[in-house]
Amino acid sequence: MTLETLTPREASIFACLTDTVVAPRPLLPPVAETDTAAFFDRWMGRSPQLNRTGFRALLYVVEVAPLLMGFGRRMRKLDGAERARYLRSVEHARNPQVRQLVKLIKGFAALSYYGDDSVMRRLGYDAEANLHRGRELRAKEGRL
Repeated sequence: MTLETLTPREASIFACLTDTVVAPRPLLPPVAETDTAAFFDRWMGRSPQLNRTGFRALLYVVEVAPLLMGFGRRMRKLDGAERARYLRSVEHARNPQVRQLVKLIKGFAALSYYGDDSVMRRLGYDAEANLHRGRELRAKEGRL
């Protein structure tokens, strides 16, 4: 995967976070088999510089926060159950701004994962088939 905006470390942090948020296995493909990180990289590349900078900083905070919270390791070094426990603990933080940031980052992760074509097809949504049907209907009705 070629990254345009994120560093490989940032992409790895985001992929690990996404894996924790969506917990795809066993029914859906692992995050590594999707375009999740590449999509997020493109999204960040199209975002204003201030947003990119803020989100990159947030990724590093998400990575090191478990150390400060007594988990003993960075997020990517925690096993899946520990990562889920860490994320739940941050979701229930007393500070409302922290809770809002968790919602934001979880939303980015879910959007990046569930926007993958293979994931959508597994869930029963085929964008190409819908586009084809729409084009046929427009042609049949004489709309261009």
